[in-house]
Amino acid sequence: MIRKSGFIAGLGLLIIYAGLISVGSFFGADIEIDNTLSGDMQRANLLRGISLASLGAFGNKVLSILIALACFTTAVGIVTGTADYFKGIFKDSQRAYVITGILACTVGVLVGQLDFHSIIVIAIPALMIIYPITIVLILLNVMPEKFASHKVFKAVVIATILFSIPDFLGSIGSPLSPEGGILDWIPFSTYSMGWVLPAVFVFVFSNLIDNKKQVHS
Repeated sequence: MIRKSGFIAGLGLLIIYAGLISVGSFFGADIEIDNTLSGDMQRANLLRGISLASLGAFGNKVLSILIALACFTTAVGIVTGTADYFKGIFKDSQRAYVITGILACTVGVLVGQLDFHSIIVIAIPALMIIYPITIVLILLNVMPEKFASHKVFKAVVIATILFSIPDFLGSIGSPLSPEGGILDWIPFSTYSMGWVLPAVFVFVFSNLIDNKKQVHS
């Protein structure tokens, strides 16, 4: 069921992002000459401007509905998932579920009062450290158990966290953010994905060690 739902969700996201990329490419030249669109506009204003330029007022309404639906489904998933997690921690407590849900909704409403740019500024540092770990955990969970033992899980997650820290520090403009040196040699580090190859390497290496121990035992 996870594979099927993941395939459907992945296909849908592929279509959406491919569409956004093609739209951005199509309007790339127009942005330089059109007074209504500017390359240094905020993301939300730029997307709204493109929808107005391509579909007029109708495009603006459709965009508003789509963004509202996307935000609603994401919020419901995050709130219920978090509430269910804390429910499990507190021995299947329904009270913990309700309290967590109310707190999460309250925080969401408060953050929602900020403008789009401010929300992105707040969210990016958190996503820089959370997304890599989430992606790795999902991939490890769908793999056969013989390739994803407890030790492999721990080793890969630790490696992912360590190599995500530079991206996190860089996103908050921390003076502790390492620049240059060995980081320049890590593939994909310029795209904030320097954790990918280290995680793959640790995954393969950990499995090799596990297999050798099983053979000797």
